[in-house]
Amino acid sequence: MATTIPDELTWPDSFPTRGHGLPPEMFDLLRRERPVAQVTFPSGHRAWLVTRRTDITAIGSSRNFSRDLTCPGGQRIAGDDFNSVPGGIFNLDPPEHTTVRRVVQPFFSPAAAKALEPAISLAASDLATALRDGPNPADLHRAYAHPLAATLACDLMRVAPRQRRKIVPRLRSQVDYTTPAAKIDTSTRWMLDFATEVIEAKSADYEVEREPRDPVEALIRAHHDGTITSEHLHATVMYLFVTSAEPVTGPVTTGVYTLLRHGDQLARIRRDPGLWPTAVAELLRLHHNGMTSMPRVALADTELHGVRIRAGDAVVTPWVAATWDPEHYKQPERFRLDRGTREDPAITFGTGPHFCLGVNIARLYLQTALSTLFTHLPDLTLAAKHEDIAWEPDTYLFTRPTELPVTW
Repeated sequence: MATTIPDELTWPDSFPTRGHGLPPEMFDLLRRERPVAQVTFPSGHRAWLVTRRTDITAIGSSRNFSRDLTCPGGQRIAGDDFNSVPGGIFNLDPPEHTTVRRVVQPFFSPAAAKALEPAISLAASDLATALRDGPNPADLHRAYAHPLAATLACDLMRVAPRQRRKIVPRLRSQVDYTTPAAKIDTSTRWMLDFATEVIEAKSADYEVEREPRDPVEALIRAHHDGTITSEHLHATVMYLFVTSAEPVTGPVTTGVYTLLRHGDQLARIRRDPGLWPTAVAELLRLHHNGMTSMPRVALADTELHGVRIRAGDAVVTPWVAATWDPEHYKQPERFRLDRGTREDPAITFGTGPHFCLGVNIARLYLQTALSTLFTHLPDLTLAAKHEDIAWEPDTYLFTRPTELPVTW
């Protein structure tokens, strides 16, 4: 375990994870001794890293911190990724953010998630059956988690799989911080061109009288009506494609890994399937979906724990640091189904205006994906020692094994 804090903290070198998809021990040390610490990112930009839950949730809800990183020289982690594109919902502050969010919100509501459930359930059942009847052992990530998330993305955005496959080679450049800046910039411009292609195809089929059938059509109508700008339209469509599959791919693979390592807890869930929502919430609390978060920019001077955060400074608030704060979670390193109501797992999805748009779909999707898999393969187990399973590098935005060998 790390015992001292280096004079110069750099991401990710100063923050090796515990392994097994668990957050860096350095977060624990900083939380105790330096809850506001300066860190340098691969881009060369410096930011304040905050590691206590109370501070993280306060910053996420505060209008004194902006999510807009689109200005020239914006303090991004690696390069000109999707955070550099003006007008995207992820980069907007209220009231612009509120306007764009209202346009797409109906497609991410509890009712919309429920409407997607039959398609998710059918796709999960088909993939689980194919996995069961196919080669044994197999890589769960490639055979189940990845294609299921791709199906969700195509259903949600109403695009053909062959069309979405065009962007897959470009996605990694957006979420791997070791990617050279020039390649990140190229992939961003390519993703924007792809968004334009989708918008033009759907615009050709646009009917004013018809209710929008997907978020892209809703954004097209809002632009047609003058509610949002062309920048809002193109950048938000791009962002929705970047985030429509990747954020739920890892939690399925990581969730299976963790459940198989906690057979007693899995047995409880099998006896009481009503525990699946609790299990998903705890899996997301334990692993979150990544070890860092996108920076925010201070709009005014702020003092926090004796540190002066000046207007214009970047601040990073890793949500997994919040969900491992021992002041709020008893034995945060343990996977537990019996957490109290005060051990709130919902902050996994953020706080404030940028509380995750896809929270309803993500929860239902993960519950369906995991429950269906374990129903179809009751004897599922790891096909390798858990210590030998390789994980994505610390420079990758999302937490997940590179592959998950399983047998049944």
